[in-house]
Amino acid sequence: MILKDEDEFLEAMARTLGAGMPPMAGRIWAYLAICDPPEQTAAQIAERLRASRGSVSGMARLLEHVGLIRRGTHSGDRREYFSIPPGSIAALLRSEQRRLSPWLALSVEGLELVRDQPVEHRERMQEFHDLYAFFQREMPAITDDFLAARKGIS
Repeated sequence: MILKDEDEFLEAMARTLGAGMPPMAGRIWAYLAICDPPEQTAAQIAERLRASRGSVSGMARLLEHVGLIRRGTHSGDRREYFSIPPGSIAALLRSEQRRLSPWLALSVEGLELVRDQPVEHRERMQEFHDLYAFFQREMPAITDDFLAARKGIS
């Protein structure tokens, strides 16, 4: 995929991050990843994304809750500013790890449902289970390796 402009990037991020969050959360995060200056008010974000301030505010709370953005103020300025804090990728990776558990648990339930089925029928569910068991087992080490590698780059 070759993106033509910033709007296409924002929409692609909305779909990608939107797999676990509302699309507006993905747009906000994507915009904060590329904007200049790196701190933006809710009004600036809303204007750029052509969104309501209420939508930006609600999604900013969600993103802040999972550690993907931070909110702060400047001395003498009552407005809140949003930015992507250092370490937010670590927060995203840890959040993704937590999201694996329900999938793995669901796969166990699925295997139980088809336990008396012929092997060829169970195989589809077994593959689903094996995938999420693998992710659950390997993601912590992958995350740690990535973060260690990033420290070596900085």
